[in-house]
Amino acid sequence: MAVKEFYKPGRRRRVPLSCDPCRIRKLKCNREKPCQNCIARNEGTTCKYKGSDNGTAPIAHQDEHADLMQQRIDHLEGLVKKLIAQRQDILPNNVVGSQDSPTGFVMAAAASDASDLACTSGTTVIDGVHSVYKGADDWHDVLQEINLLKKVWSQTQHDQANVPATLSNTVDGSSLLFGQVKQTEMIEILATLPPKPEADKLIRQFFDHKNFPITVPPILHEPTFMREYTEHWRDPSRTNVIWLGLLFSILGIVMLSYHQFDEPPEYEGISESLFQLYRLRTAQCLIIGDIAKCLPYTLETLRFNATAELNRKDDNSRGLWIMTGVIVRAAINMGYHRDPSPSSSISILQAEYRRRVWYSVIGMDDVASFLVGFPRLTPAIFTDTMEPRNLHDCELSNDTAILPPSRPLTEPTPTTYMIVKGRLFRALGRITDFNNTPSLGSYDTVLEIDNSLYEVYHNLPPHMKVSHGRVDIKSFENKSDFSNFGLACMYHKGMCTLHRKFIAKGRLDPQYNLSRERCISSALALLGYQHILEPSWYKFSQTRQMLALAAMILFLELEHRRRGPDIDTSSDSGALLQALEKSCGLWEDAKSSCDEACKVHQIFAGMLSGFQSVAETNSSLTFTPEPLFEFPGLGPQLQRINGGFSMEKDLFVMSSEMDIDWATWDAFIDGASFEDGG
Repeated sequence: MAVKEFYKPGRRRRVPLSCDPCRIRKLKCNREKPCQNCIARNEGTTCKYKGSDNGTAPIAHQDEHADLMQQRIDHLEGLVKKLIAQRQDILPNNVVGSQDSPTGFVMAAAASDASDLACTSGTTVIDGVHSVYKGADDWHDVLQEINLLKKVWSQTQHDQANVPATLSNTVDGSSLLFGQVKQTEMIEILATLPPKPEADKLIRQFFDHKNFPITVPPILHEPTFMREYTEHWRDPSRTNVIWLGLLFSILGIVMLSYHQFDEPPEYEGISESLFQLYRLRTAQCLIIGDIAKCLPYTLETLRFNATAELNRKDDNSRGLWIMTGVIVRAAINMGYHRDPSPSSSISILQAEYRRRVWYSVIGMDDVASFLVGFPRLTPAIFTDTMEPRNLHDCELSNDTAILPPSRPLTEPTPTTYMIVKGRLFRALGRITDFNNTPSLGSYDTVLEIDNSLYEVYHNLPPHMKVSHGRVDIKSFENKSDFSNFGLACMYHKGMCTLHRKFIAKGRLDPQYNLSRERCISSALALLGYQHILEPSWYKFSQTRQMLALAAMILFLELEHRRRGPDIDTSSDSGALLQALEKSCGLWEDAKSSCDEACKVHQIFAGMLSGFQSVAETNSSLTFTPEPLFEFPGLGPQLQRINGGFSMEKDLFVMSSEMDIDWATWDAFIDGASFEDGG
């Protein structure tokens, strides 16, 4: 009777959502094709689903969901247009919006001129659900974002049947720790680990410091880890879940290096999926283990997870900055901010590695804050933890009774790069703190930060310096050469970021000459490095933003010189123009690497077309008088931008003195505002 009722007419049989192998093994399936579990076992061809002729994962109610999403987007677009048209000042401090709207949308400064925003240090945007601080270097054009969302959504609906969504496209680093990851059973997590011979090979790759392409902080004592690694394979079920997360974070970094640099044949086409899977497992282990419980290796796991986030190609700087705040607080919760005194409960070895961990944590706070343009957390923290010593790994062991003296930085050790980079990033972190002051701080502070950054960089050990001549990628022999190149790029980007707001003032007041000189020389240096980059490097948002910043500084300097030829003979204008021409050519070579590179090239090519050299003897410039668009404050040579772009007047808001609204320009080069407005 029960059987008849179960199969009675009108009742549909439930279609299993998991693939056949996962159902057989009783594992949680992520319902991709192939799923992550099958990828981990190299059984992608056996990943089949019931109820589908082609074996793809079942999809339900997508048409209904798409219609609802489209209606919501249309309503939001109409609401924003209405808000802008009405220019209501409902809330104080330039906050405009309607709390009664179905979307609860509140937009900061929508009814005020964009130039007003450039004079402030930042704005807090609050609605019924979210509170988002928009810093001085962060500007979001709402209509552009909506138009972009509409296009992305439309394209997603068109391609959804053929292109499965991946984890990297849906969550960032902070989301992995908050809300996007569900707890899972230990048996499922352990089942994800590769076989021991395969894992052994990946671990050897990670600890090959000289050849491993991703720079990883030396915060793990390799002999201790390998002893624990051996113990794990004897009985995996007894392994601490946080240590398991540490293992997954290591495996994830190795897979990321394979995907970005040199993919071995056995991982061809699957390294990115494995990176996403191991990244997910790392987060799940941290959630299960609870980072507030202060278990061993909590900080190391969080820090390696942040390393992976930092080295991803997409722009996830906000998520990284938020996650870094969690890491800093977890470190304080575990007492890493106080220098460890060796005692019966802590050895010399453990004390020194705690210093390394803390130093790497505050270094991440510095770099994450510098990249996103938000204030650092660590300056407000009292800490007496000493800088780690420059020692070889063989000088540290469980039997070490007396900590050896630090070796000079001229002698390379595994910690040399971390120590030098940390000092450089301390100075870079001061730049973002200064730029986030409520009002533009004293120029004396700028000079002080400049001197600090200059001294740190020029006191680098000789083996960590990039030669002053033309940098040639053929001269790079190993990973350390690329690490040194990265330090040079960060130094010059820091100089541009610190001094760029004073470029225009440097033309009128000799007091600001240093800022103008620093910006021009560092911008030229960055464009001088551009020739060593392979096209694949343009996929990294940090690369595109750095090069675009350098080029824009030179474009603006040429504009200043055009406006005031009687003030400056501009004897080197030809050199600036030549640097921009070479840079634009390299952007053209990289167009096929990603859509963003193609768009940047289109813009810079249009801007460059307005400059024409007429005489090498006097290095004078002439300009095409007919602009294609009218940009307030820009001369004709910066207005010849070809292509269909909208909202340009909002993207370039200049004062009559050519003091650039860098907030809007930063959003422009970030890539969020390149789309058409139609």
